[in-house]
Amino acid sequence: MRWRHVLWSRLLSGTLAEERWETDARLMQEAGLNVVRMGEFAWSLFEPHQGEYHWDWLDRAIETLTARGIQCVLGTPTAAPPAWLCAAYPDIMLWERNGHPLTFGERRQYCPTSPTYRRLSREITRVMAEHYADNPAVIGWQLDNEFGCHHARCYCGQCRAAFQIWLQARYGTLEALADAWGTHFWSHDYSSWSQIPVPLDSTGVSNPSLELDYWRFSSDQWVSFQQE
Repeated sequence: MRWRHVLWSRLLSGTLAEERWETDARLMQEAGLNVVRMGEFAWSLFEPHQGEYHWDWLDRAIETLTARGIQCVLGTPTAAPPAWLCAAYPDIMLWERNGHPLTFGERRQYCPTSPTYRRLSREITRVMAEHYADNPAVIGWQLDNEFGCHHARCYCGQCRAAFQIWLQARYGTLEALADAWGTHFWSHDYSSWSQIPVPLDSTGVSNPSLELDYWRFSSDQWVSFQQE
């Protein structure tokens, strides 16, 4: 493949009527496009009920594009969990800084720390990869979509416990954390790792070192989610 001549397009899977696909594929071909990325927001179409997978529509879309000489990059759908998943597993929901969980109907309403969400994400990704592993039209994969976009940080209990473990690994001792954070000021010393909070909204200002490390921790959670 001559990557220097690749021209990209993005197809929002499931948003266009199937009778329009051939017209769009022809227009893409005429415009000189030869690679399309799609699939990253289509979990509810791929798996309308848990364990029930529907790939036929995407198979047809790929065939339509392939007939026009267009190859595909598939996106895993983990940036947009479906309604059934959010209802069945409320522990996956992201909690905002105000101390309240998101509800279904937003984008990226999940917690990247949640072991449940990581397990379900691995499963849909595995099944999708197995289905398209030998399809020559699929030339690459995109994992999730825009990590940390819209809701970059979660403040749930799972994240608080993981943050405390992250801090212990980073500093080793509470004394070292106290030196790094300057916790003597405002009497912010801790005698147990379990006392360390996440920086929720308040009428005042959180310790800036707590804030900074929580941003670092949250970034590491997205990296870990992607790697897992």
